[in-house]
Order: sequence, then structure tokens, then C-alpha cells
Amino acid sequence: MTTRREVLQGLIVSIGGATALTACGGVANVLSTRPGSAARFYTSEEYALVTRISDLIIPRTETPGAVDANVPGYMDGLMTDWANNKTKNAHRTALRHIKVELDQRAGGNFLDASDTAAEQSLVSFDAAAFAEDSDTSGYKRVKGYVSQSYFATEDGATEELKWVAFPGRWDPSVEI
Repeated sequence: MTTRREVLQGLIVSIGGATALTACGGVANVLSTRPGSAARFYTSEEYALVTRISDLIIPRTETPGAVDANVPGYMDGLMTDWANNKTKNAHRTALRHIKVELDQRAGGNFLDASDTAAEQSLVSFDAAAFAEDSDTSGYKRVKGYVSQSYFATEDGATEELKWVAFPGRWDPSVEI
């Protein structure tokens, strides 16, 4: 279970990371991997896996999804320009473990599975990863990268993180 403190730390890191990238002029580099272009860090299979997982974690609804916001390209840029070798190696290892686990749950290649089978596989894997005290597959970290990358993008920040002064109905004068 994620504690409130861990969520706040993740938000601080994502906001601080986006601010640092902006201050260093690195946002253009991070967002340079556009859909359809070659990834700089990921292999083609890793990029396809990150894209499929991102799309299932944050699908398109009335707001843009993770793929619409180019989360896989953003993550590719982060791994290329920001991550140290230890983080890069841990991320690649996590993706290998995740792929094996999702392939088993999908009964074949997760990337070729139907949308329904892929979603069921990921939901099942997500539940198992968060039920354990420790996540040996690295899935929690990858899911965190996806969500933090999404909210660091323009679509995630402007469409999802809207500030509403008065959520719901506001009555200035009510009888007590």
C-alpha cells in the first residue's frame, strides 16, 4: 500500500524533475522521441511494451491518455538524458521481468494479445505486484514512471490536473 508520504514524495520528484529539466533546457530533448520515430534508449520491443502498458494504465477517456501525451517518448527521453547507469540497468531488468510475467498471464505474447486479454493480464499482474510487500519485478517503479511522466506532460498537467475553486455546487447561504 502506498502511503500519503510516498505519494507526496513522488509528486515532489515529478514536479521538481520537470522544473529542473525546464531550467536546463532539457524538455525539448526529453520530448524529442515522437510517436513513430526511433527510440533512443528503448529497443523496439521495449518501446512497444512501454507503449502498451502506458495505454492500459492511463487510457484515453474524455481526456488524453498516456499515449496521446507521448508518455513512452517522454520516458525514453528521461532514460536517455536523465537516468544514471544504475537506473537504466534496473529499468531494463524490470521491463524484462514484466514482459515475461505479462506473457505468461496473457497465454502468449502480451504485445500481440487482444486488448481484453492484455488488460486482464495487466490488472491481474498489478494486483499481485501491489499485494506483495516487495515488488521483485520492478513493476511498481515502472508504473510510477508512467504516472509521473503523464502528469509532467502538457496534456496531463492541463487536462487532468485542473484546479477547481469550488468543486461541486456552492451555496453561499445555507440554513444550519
